[in-house]
Amino acid sequence: MLIEDELKTIYLNYRIKEIVPFLIKLTPKEKKETAVVLKKFLNKDWGHNHVSMLAALACSTNRDEYAKLSPGYYAVPIHLVEELFESYTPEWLGNSYPFLRNIDYLKVMEWQQKGYLTLNDEIAAHLLSESLVSNHTTEEILFTYPETLNAHIWLLFHHNSNITYHYKNEKNWKVIFKDLIQKNKIDRLKVLQSCLDAVSLNFSKDHNTWFLELFSYLEPSPQEVLVLQDNLFSIFHAPQKSLFIPVLKMINPVITEPDFKILDFLNATANLPSLQIKNILNTLLQTVEKIAKNDKKYWEEICLFVLPAFMSKDASIQTKAAKIIIKYGDPGSEKYKIELQPYAESLLSDTKIVLEKFLISNTNEATELVETAEPTSWHVSQSISSIETINDFIFFAPQVFSRNEPNDFDLFLDALLRFNTEISDEQMTRLEPAFKAALKVKGSGGMHHLYATFFMAYGLLKLKKGSAILSEAKKEFPTLENWIGKRTPLIFKAYHQFLSGIFDLLKQGKNLPLLSVADHTPCWIDIRVLIDKLKIYQDQNEFPVPFDLQRAVLRVRKENFEEGQKDAEKQLSEEYLKLLEPIFDPEYYKNLYEKSYLEGSFDRKLGIRKIYKGYVAEEIPELTVAIENKEILGDAPLLDHLFNSYHGIYDQDLIRILYTAPYFSVAVFAKKYNETLSNAVYQYDSRTNTEFLDAWMKLNLPFRPMHYLFLSAAMFSKDKTFSGTAFEAIIHKIVSEDSDPGILGVMIGEKISHGLVTVKRLTDGLSGFIGLTPSHNRAFEKLLIPILTAIDHPVFNLKKILEMYYELLHLNQSEVDGVVAAKLEEWKNENNLKKIIIKLKTNERKTL
Repeated sequence: MLIEDELKTIYLNYRIKEIVPFLIKLTPKEKKETAVVLKKFLNKDWGHNHVSMLAALACSTNRDEYAKLSPGYYAVPIHLVEELFESYTPEWLGNSYPFLRNIDYLKVMEWQQKGYLTLNDEIAAHLLSESLVSNHTTEEILFTYPETLNAHIWLLFHHNSNITYHYKNEKNWKVIFKDLIQKNKIDRLKVLQSCLDAVSLNFSKDHNTWFLELFSYLEPSPQEVLVLQDNLFSIFHAPQKSLFIPVLKMINPVITEPDFKILDFLNATANLPSLQIKNILNTLLQTVEKIAKNDKKYWEEICLFVLPAFMSKDASIQTKAAKIIIKYGDPGSEKYKIELQPYAESLLSDTKIVLEKFLISNTNEATELVETAEPTSWHVSQSISSIETINDFIFFAPQVFSRNEPNDFDLFLDALLRFNTEISDEQMTRLEPAFKAALKVKGSGGMHHLYATFFMAYGLLKLKKGSAILSEAKKEFPTLENWIGKRTPLIFKAYHQFLSGIFDLLKQGKNLPLLSVADHTPCWIDIRVLIDKLKIYQDQNEFPVPFDLQRAVLRVRKENFEEGQKDAEKQLSEEYLKLLEPIFDPEYYKNLYEKSYLEGSFDRKLGIRKIYKGYVAEEIPELTVAIENKEILGDAPLLDHLFNSYHGIYDQDLIRILYTAPYFSVAVFAKKYNETLSNAVYQYDSRTNTEFLDAWMKLNLPFRPMHYLFLSAAMFSKDKTFSGTAFEAIIHKIVSEDSDPGILGVMIGEKISHGLVTVKRLTDGLSGFIGLTPSHNRAFEKLLIPILTAIDHPVFNLKKILEMYYELLHLNQSEVDGVVAAKLEEWKNENNLKKIIIKLKTNERKTL
């Protein structure tokens, strides 16, 4: 019988007793044939069982082949494996974790004793670390084979393993190590040193923490800490900052001992004062002050060492560092003044007063902050060039569908309208790369798919001879008129009407410009350019596609209107001039739409949202905007479609909608906020939100209340890029004449008071910008007043806001706001606020 047939018979009839005899008799060549059979049938016609697993074990030429042939198979028939091993064992067995992980540690050691394998060190560490879950006693595991205590237990410190696993029974590696040391079974100092060596290997955060905890659990004596101080110092170079405080606390008791290496310690911790992590800085400053108290010769090193701590904007940290310098520094030393000078701008007001003798006196220069040059623009609007030739159009067309940039399709459409009558069959053939690029959009959705559908419809209209690409497109895409589905968002329906109108112009062979293509980034249209284009329509006695006109009108930048109106009255007839009424009549939209949709003054309501984690429902607070979609008529204007549409719109389409009517974006912001930012837990789509906020900032328009609400949520996002962009937007916008920090402050205070966000994110984000310019300082003070006013009860870290407010009062030379003063009176008995409230009430600079 052939090898394949014999294996099939054993497998399909599950003749388990026959598989080992079958495998033992195979020659090396037949084993290769068997492996081929397994590769052919496993995971296709065959599932995994004892037969396939044993065959894979016997016939694999290396551990990787076995892992592929028998992935994740845990039920190992030990008695059959041992029967096989009596005649044959793979050379790679001791290096195969995929196989050995399913075997008990003591069984593997028994096999090694019998000569079946030589166990790999890393696998030995894994198996031993996992052995506590077996039915064996700790004594059996540790003392059955001498190699366990002589070698394998030390491998736990040198290889990544599951030693950190928390067992439900009483078995615990920390307890085991302590017990072995007490019974003199292993060397105590070697264990302590191995713990620190394991941390330096940096397998993972969990491993580092576990081994440092083991070191602490063993309660090293002061002498042992001194012996191992170099090993402890090395941990300060680890990327895991959470290890620093435990190590500082271990070192602290011996820091005044004669054998303690103070300079080595200072060198090892040199980067720590620069870390803006309060608990690390607190512990570090306490530690180095202890050195200074004990030994005068290190005073200068300690004083210079703590200087980077002044980069922290935390008042208590600056206070501690300043106290060290005042107590142990020499105010007459020029070196101190020179070294402290780079940190002068970071010093808080009270700190500057305390360190006055150590600061370089600017007698000939104004010490007050001066305004910097005009802040750079978020985006400098650039002219957008239209496509000038058919060759340029053919080159540009594929990019429209491969890049999916918001303005590209408008440029494409504008060129298509202008060149339509000149595009020949030969040029249509040259557009094949563009059709290929559009075909790849077949599985997508949104406007990208609508644009591709439009272009395919144009190709089918224009190309007389057959095309394989267009034939395939006919199968993959709907016709343009049938593109709309049951759940198509209203704004997409509007764009469908817009493109359908353009398509009619193309069918009629009209040579007319696209009105709504932007002529300046990001989406602006110059009123004079629009008037010139309307003149072309007037000269040809044609009326624009309705949504092309409305879209163009909504994109006109509000400048040069007086000149533009005179130009329009001069060039256009009364009939065509009336088309521009929404631009020149400031009351036009106010008479058609609710104020909230134009200005963003929607009501806000606090509610509860259920979040499901597994099978458990958790209720969390959320603040939503009261906005709903309304039914509209089929011939409703473009703005009606925009105001009542949102769901199903993502990524670049969101920016396209924002740029459809840049002055009327509040409804889009409101719905995006409700969907992704209304609570502190269920937040997603941060990448799109970041791009959306950036797109809005590029418009350089005044913020409406809805924009402030969106920004107030973005500041506290868990996504660092999104929150960073939000803070950057605040710093950029808060000093502009059209900004109102008070509205933003109300929004932030509301969220803090309702427990939707944490104070720390606010103070961490703003602290680095205090003192940026006098204008920023005044704006930040205006921001904090409504925040403090809106907080109706003391919240966690409220002290940080008050400290920041205190600093701004000093920088701005202003007094406590009356409403804030009333709040301070309410909070004056709060223990952690007493000191800062007294300082605010007296509003005097105090020495530390």
